[in-house]
Amino acid sequence: MILQSIKKEFILVFSDLHSVAVLLLMPVIFMLIMTFAMSERQDDMIQNLQLEFKTNNEFEQSLFAQYLGNFGYQLSPDMPKASASLLLESNLKQQLFSNQQTPLIQIKFASSTSPAIQALINQHVQLAFARLKLHLYMLDTGEMEEDLPLQKQMAQINQQTDTTEYIHVADDNSTLPVVTYSVPSWLIFGVYFIVLPISVTLLNEVQNGTLIRLKTFPLNLQHYFLVKLLAFYLFSIGQFLLLSVIGWRLIPLLIDLPPVPYKHIWELLCTALVVSLAAVSFASIIATLVRSFEQAIVLGGGVNIIMAALSGFMVPLDIMPTALQQIAQFSPMYWSAQLVKGTMYGQFNHEHWMSIIYLAVFATISLTISALLFSRRLRELSWN
Repeated sequence: MILQSIKKEFILVFSDLHSVAVLLLMPVIFMLIMTFAMSERQDDMIQNLQLEFKTNNEFEQSLFAQYLGNFGYQLSPDMPKASASLLLESNLKQQLFSNQQTPLIQIKFASSTSPAIQALINQHVQLAFARLKLHLYMLDTGEMEEDLPLQKQMAQINQQTDTTEYIHVADDNSTLPVVTYSVPSWLIFGVYFIVLPISVTLLNEVQNGTLIRLKTFPLNLQHYFLVKLLAFYLFSIGQFLLLSVIGWRLIPLLIDLPPVPYKHIWELLCTALVVSLAAVSFASIIATLVRSFEQAIVLGGGVNIIMAALSGFMVPLDIMPTALQQIAQFSPMYWSAQLVKGTMYGQFNHEHWMSIIYLAVFATISLTISALLFSRRLRELSWN
């Protein structure tokens, strides 16, 4: 009976193209889009940024433009669609070394320029301005020969302001493929959308009278409900593993990135078992609560989107307000994503084992609540 029930649920899921699209196609599209969006290197991104900069042909202003241009920006005196417009004060050299603390450069960002790009441009403008000030100071004090070609002078300034060799980053993750940042989040997002097919299946059985007819048979309907969840649990594990293969192997090939190696296959399987259990258990609560297909879409989809937003899937968690970061610590999606990232990074530590414990407790509580709600749902059933 168990095998037949599982087979029946699989047939129902795969016969509903909307469920297949939600569970497989949607997370793959999200993973592809976000990975492609994050795969562009900073140098390539800067080369596409335009800055409007008008100079009055003073040496200091032209020198500043060259220092700023070294980062790769496109500089032009007339760019209506520029990301930012820069305006430098005249007689820059005299004001630069005066005791008056007045702004010497004005930056006006376009309304379409994102806060991240604004911060990047502002950082480079400050660095270019600092190099300009050092350049003029060394010329004024005679520490740099005025007869040197300008490019050699600039090379000397760049060398003196280069601090790369003084900084060492321990456990540098910059060499990790970009998919390790986008795939875990959207993989989990897709797995938790198992709530829709579970809800739709249960609603169909209520509306077509299947459940009320089963009440007339000598069956344990709680056992029937658990077998139904077991079928979706097995489906969710398969979904997790399939999305992992697509996210770690196929997507990197599509955007010309190295694939993520499978170094910890047993940890991956353990993660799949725990995450799928938590997703199905949580979905079972929603499925026993909703009374219509519209409620299933709004409540199931809405709760998932809210949890994804609070878990740092849409906005990086480290730039969110402290209050939201603390809320994320109690999200099952956050725990699930942390597990997947630990598997991909090959850094399974105490925090990840704690996430497994949290998810196991969460799944146990969710299954208990859903069993109680299903019993109440059965008591409410009556012949029309």
